[in-house]
Formats: sequence, C-alpha cells, structure tokens
Amino acid sequence: MQKLMKNLNEENKKTMKKYRFFYHYSHQNRKMSIHFKKQCMIVDNIVCNVACQTKWNKTQPNLVMQGFCKEVIIKDNIGYINN
Repeated sequence: MQKLMKNLNEENKKTMKKYRFFYHYSHQNRKMSIHFKKQCMIVDNIVCNVACQTKWNKTQPNLVMQGFCKEVIIKDNIGYINN
C-alpha cells in the first residue's frame, strides 16, 4: 500500500507543470506584486522557495525577479512561491 501511494505521489509530481512567475515592487500599491498564470497578486511579503533570476527592463518596472514554479500560495497576505 505504501509503495502504491509513493508511486502515485511521484507521478503527480512529474505531471505538475511548472509555469513562469515574476515578482516586483509595486510603487502604486506600495506592496509586492506576484504575476503567475495570468494573475496579478498583491502581497505584503514574498517567500521564494525556488531559484530565480533578475531581469532588467527598459520600462517600469525596471527590475523584475523571474523563474519557474508549480504553485503560488497566498497565506496571511504573504506569497509563498513553491516547487
């Protein structure tokens, strides 16, 4: 039974697709903004548990942090970016 559950969990992890995310400081809201799956989420703080890189834009926002993740969870107005 445990092997079956372990195999199902491994299959679910393999099938979960990673999506592009990026986050930046929003001057208008004076908070952080997370963009994931065509949604913009305004949060007070961000905990990023995946690798990300900087991206410089010629227009605002000038500096954006971007990467790939499987999910973004909002809890107590804190955004958790997870694999």
